[in-house]
Amino acid sequence: MKTIKSKVERALILVALLPVLILAGYVYYSTTDALKSASVSNLERQVQLLSGSAFGVLKHVPGDLSYLRDSASMFQYGRALVIKDQKILDVNGRSLSRDFLSLAKNRRIYNQLRFVGADGNELIRIEHNEDEGFSRVLQPEQLRDKSSSLYFREAAKLEFGQVYISPIDLNREDGELEDPVRPTIRFATPVFAVGNRLVGVLILNVDASAFLNQIKEASTDGGIQFTLVDDHGYYLANSDTGLEWGSARDLNHGKSMPTERPMLSREVLAADGVVQIDLLDDLVATTPLFADESHQHQMGRLVAIAPKSVVLKLLDNFVIALAVFVVLAVVMAFVIAKMLSSSLTNPLIYLTQAADRLSKGEVDTAITIHSNDEVQRLAEAFERLRESVKILMKLG
Repeated sequence: MKTIKSKVERALILVALLPVLILAGYVYYSTTDALKSASVSNLERQVQLLSGSAFGVLKHVPGDLSYLRDSASMFQYGRALVIKDQKILDVNGRSLSRDFLSLAKNRRIYNQLRFVGADGNELIRIEHNEDEGFSRVLQPEQLRDKSSSLYFREAAKLEFGQVYISPIDLNREDGELEDPVRPTIRFATPVFAVGNRLVGVLILNVDASAFLNQIKEASTDGGIQFTLVDDHGYYLANSDTGLEWGSARDLNHGKSMPTERPMLSREVLAADGVVQIDLLDDLVATTPLFADESHQHQMGRLVAIAPKSVVLKLLDNFVIALAVFVVLAVVMAFVIAKMLSSSLTNPLIYLTQAADRLSKGEVDTAITIHSNDEVQRLAEAFERLRESVKILMKLG
């Protein structure tokens, strides 16, 4: 049979613990949500900062194109092409080559600077290798026919002042990939002379590694991973270099975000603008990466991936502290329940025993309880009853 004491103890423990457990659950889930929200916001800020840093590599390129296109050397060179003056062409060709060399050495982001004639044949070409620290002017026999190149054909259709920006890909020479591979993005603009006559296309090949490496180096081992993917999900920058350049126009190994992480890929490629994504195991932020200030030429999507196990690691200490708090609350509730139940039920037990003695005719032991409540009044009534029984027993 359940005793009043055990019932009181369970009731007191339940009353004490229920609010504690509800509060602990609320604090846990609200803290988790707040931490996730703060982490995603932090990821968003990081991808935007990294996007701005990457664009900072390219922001001066349109100005460099305009500077070279409008230079005195280019003006005279274009005029000489129209009037077919070989002497002026040679003199200003050398002057233009020096301008190209100076820009390549000072900017340090260009692999090639070229002027391609209206027929698609290279007329001037400067090559620069920042890693090896050399720049050179190619000789006439080293120049190539670029008439079939997409960037030449597209730039030749533009009007004065317009700029063509190519997708990022691995540079090819004579149809073959360079070895080692060289990520490149090309800026090109048409050059006109003697009115509206197209005399050629000015092309600046930017070494895309200048900003792709920034993206890869931002990743941390076992932490946040940054990657850049193109419109089809092929990796342009990834801490795992074996995943990069999987498209048919590059290394053609087929690896991409859709093949490696299809669920993430669907979210990223469908995103518009800056987007936050909450996956089962990861928190993700993504933003488009543009090559121009007008945001007309998107190079790809910059993606930051943070494993929840890393993001929520700060929650571990909180969970431990919360668990300790709950355990202490349980122990305290148990001790207090024991004390309260004893204070409530001990007098009842005492009165029960006194009543049992009375029923057996034991009337000599006084019944006294000092509790200043209803139990004391009940004890006083029992004491009067004892006295009455004792008197009756003497009279009898």
